[in-house]
Amino acid sequence: MILVPALAALAGLLIGLRSRVLVVRYAVPGGERPGPESGAESGAESGAESGPEPGAGSGPEPGWEPEPAHRSGPGGAARAVRPGPPPLAVEALTAAALGVLALRAVAGGPLPDRSAAAVVAWSAELLALCWLAAVCVLLAFVDAAVHRLPDRFTLAAYLGTAVPLTAAAAAGGRWDDLAGAGLGGLALAVFYLVLFLVNPAGMGLGDVKLAASLGTALGWFGWDVLVAGAFLGFLAGGLYGGALLLARRANRRSEIPFGPFMIIGTFAVLLAA
Repeated sequence: MILVPALAALAGLLIGLRSRVLVVRYAVPGGERPGPESGAESGAESGAESGPEPGAGSGPEPGWEPEPAHRSGPGGAARAVRPGPPPLAVEALTAAALGVLALRAVAGGPLPDRSAAAVVAWSAELLALCWLAAVCVLLAFVDAAVHRLPDRFTLAAYLGTAVPLTAAAAAGGRWDDLAGAGLGGLALAVFYLVLFLVNPAGMGLGDVKLAASLGTALGWFGWDVLVAGAFLGFLAGGLYGGALLLARRANRRSEIPFGPFMIIGTFAVLLAA
């Protein structure tokens, strides 16, 4: 069964190659629209100025924000180019996430039986978690860069999690778990929506939409897992913010990208569940 984690890690590496292009394309500040893809450039892509991409996360304060460079275009004209994440960072993290999730699934013990239904249910659950992890790596890099969580990726994260879990429930008869997943996604999204309404400067609608996907995955494993994942996300974000204050790199009004900490809390608990 060690072949499964190896294949998952390889798939993650290939997915990460594509994700890196998307990170560079969508890591644009508010007021700019993602630029056209150029498959030949893995390092950077430019964005045309236009209206902001919907689904923003937090506002623009501390955090990694790419500095514009310049590259000569046709005819010698200079055009703005955004450097991407560190080399292989997206690819390695995606490969590691998928490989560890697959290893955790394999180490969880043998299937109750070798029937087709049991295999389909097991595979669908693993697919849901791996899909969510791959999209979350992309979202984390974009949010860390420009404090934004684009709608198309938060929607892809939700659908790519909910659909396979529905298939797993149908194949394995886990309808109670599916109900928990649906309610968990709704509960966590509503919780973040309340935080957004109370303090819009401290939470973005992108975080609310991401919470629906993370809550769905956490709720599949139970309400205790859901609460632990949410708490750990806030704990990680709080520790990071406290470290910035101590280092005098931020003040109490500074905003931080919260999406990465939501993701860290979720997957730390999922791997330990």
